[in-house]
Amino acid sequence: MRKYEILLVLPEEDLWSLRDISSALENRGCQITTAVNNGSATEMLHTKDFDLVITSFLDVLKKAKDVNPETMVLILSDTCKVTFAIKALRLHADDYILKPLDLVELRNLVAHYLEKLELRRRDSQSESHESELTCDFLNMVKMMFHDLRGSLVSMSATLKLLTRGYYGKMDEGVTNHLKELLSKTISLSGMAEEYLSRTFSVDGDLVIEDQALDLKQDIIDPILEELSPELGGHGIRIENCFAEMSTRRISIKANRFWWKTVFRNLLKNAIKYGNPGGTIAIGFENQGSFYRLNVYNTGKPIPEEYQNKIFKKFMSFRNNGNGGPDGMGLGLYLVKEIIRKHGGDIWYQAEEGGSNFVFTLPAGSGSSTDLFLPIEQAQPRLSTVRLQKMEKDVLDQKAY
Repeated sequence: MRKYEILLVLPEEDLWSLRDISSALENRGCQITTAVNNGSATEMLHTKDFDLVITSFLDVLKKAKDVNPETMVLILSDTCKVTFAIKALRLHADDYILKPLDLVELRNLVAHYLEKLELRRRDSQSESHESELTCDFLNMVKMMFHDLRGSLVSMSATLKLLTRGYYGKMDEGVTNHLKELLSKTISLSGMAEEYLSRTFSVDGDLVIEDQALDLKQDIIDPILEELSPELGGHGIRIENCFAEMSTRRISIKANRFWWKTVFRNLLKNAIKYGNPGGTIAIGFENQGSFYRLNVYNTGKPIPEEYQNKIFKKFMSFRNNGNGGPDGMGLGLYLVKEIIRKHGGDIWYQAEEGGSNFVFTLPAGSGSSTDLFLPIEQAQPRLSTVRLQKMEKDVLDQKAY
C-alpha cells in the first residue's frame, strides 16, 4: 500500500513536538519529512510532491499552495490571536490547530484529511476516465457520420441521374417518387454534415482547409436545395439576391463543408424562429477585399436579454416561431468559430419585425465579380435589412 508523504515544518525550538508528531504519524503508515526553517521547506516543496503539509509558518503555507493549490495544509499554532488565524484561512489553510497538541486527536485529524485526499483522487481518476470515454465516443460518432454522409452523397448522385433520365425514360409516377426520395436523401446528407460539424465543435477540433469555391454554386444553392422541403413546409418565401446573378462567379477561399454549416445553421434558425408563412432574405455586398452578407427573417426578434449571449457555447433559448426542439445550443457558437477562423466576423441586429445576422468573409483571390448587391430586398417591409452607413464605416475601421 502506498505511504502518504507528509512534510512537517516546525520551529527549531519545538524539536520535541517535531519528534512526537513524526513518531505518531509514522506509526500510522505515513512517510514523514521534517524541516526546521522556511528555506529548507521551500526547497523540499519544489523537489517533492507532498500529500499533506503540517506547519507553524504562514510562509510555508503560502509556498505550498503556490506550488500546488491541491496540497492540504494544517496550521499548528500556540497563539490565540484572531489575526493569525484569519491570515492562515485567507492563505487557504485547510485547518487550524492550537497547541498544546493531543497526539491522538492529531492522528485522527490527519487520517480525516488523508481520506478526503483519497476521495479527491478517485473523483479525479473517474473524471479522467469519463473524459477518455467521451473522446472515444466523439471519435466514433465522427467516423459514423462521415461514412453515413459519404454513402448519402453517392445515393443522391445516383438518384439525380435517374430522375434526369440518364439510365432511360421512366414512368412519370416513378420519376416523382424518385424525386421525393432524392429530396429526403439530400436532407439526410445535410443532417449528417450538421451533426458531424457539431462533434468537431464539442471537442474543439475545428480544422479549416481552404478551397477555391464559388459562393453561390458551391454553398448557397446546395443548402437552399437541401432545405427546400422545410421552407415549403412552413410556407416561407425566400428573397435570394444570388438568384439574380445567373452565371456570375463569387470567388471565395474557404472550406465547403464548414461554410455549408454556416448557411445551414443560419437558415434553419430563420425557419425555426421566424413566423410561419414569413420571409427569409439572403443579402450580399461586395466590399472589394471582403464580402458582407446577411440572413434576415421576419418574426419576433431575439429577446434583448439573450442578444449578447447567443454566440456562446451551449446557449439555447425559447422563442415563438415554428417550434421544434431547442437543441444543444452549439449552432451559433459553431457559426461564429467558423467565420472567425476564415478571417471574418458575425453579429446580430434586432430589427423591427425581424432578426438579422450580418457577417463578413474575405474575398477570394482572382474574384471575377464586380457587382454591388446591397443588403436590401425589393419589398418595402424588408428595407430594414440594409446596413446603415455608420455601421459600415465602423466595420471598415474595425476589420480593415
